[in-house]
Amino acid sequence: MKKRILFVGMAILAFSWLSLDAQTRKEKKIAGYIDANYEVECLGTGTQGSQLLKVWGYGKNPEDAVIQAKRNAVHAVIFKGITAGQGCMKRPILTDPGAEQSNAEYFEIFFSPAGKYLNYVALSGEGVQDRIKIDKKTYKVAINVSVMHTALRQELESAGIAKKLGAGF
Repeated sequence: MKKRILFVGMAILAFSWLSLDAQTRKEKKIAGYIDANYEVECLGTGTQGSQLLKVWGYGKNPEDAVIQAKRNAVHAVIFKGITAGQGCMKRPILTDPGAEQSNAEYFEIFFSPAGKYLNYVALSGEGVQDRIKIDKKTYKVAINVSVMHTALRQELESAGIAKKLGAGF
């Protein structure tokens, strides 16, 4: 009987420790949400392999929408490419259609609330450009960001996800 109580107590302790380390519900919702229909427009290229983008994000408040817009910008550079506007790299870094699913574990960590994606995106200019309240619980926000395309490509190459540029020759 004592062994059973001890076992149950240890199990409860282990689960409570794991739950303390887990993300909050808000963080999980933000981390797991990438709207495939987000809007991204190229505003030009910057120095040292960066691209200046205008990107839209959605959230329960403007701050959440800005976080989402940053994630959308990096996601677009990696997976979708930038088709609107002039001067940016139109092709995505990863051209394999199943790259996101086959490397899901890496990208889940990469796009987590405090993930590596934040190293490759920075607000440019005045921050929030447009803010629209869609309904009681949703904001749509446009921001100008700079995405470090070259550094992002190097990160994905070093992780073994993207092929090196000279690999095909």
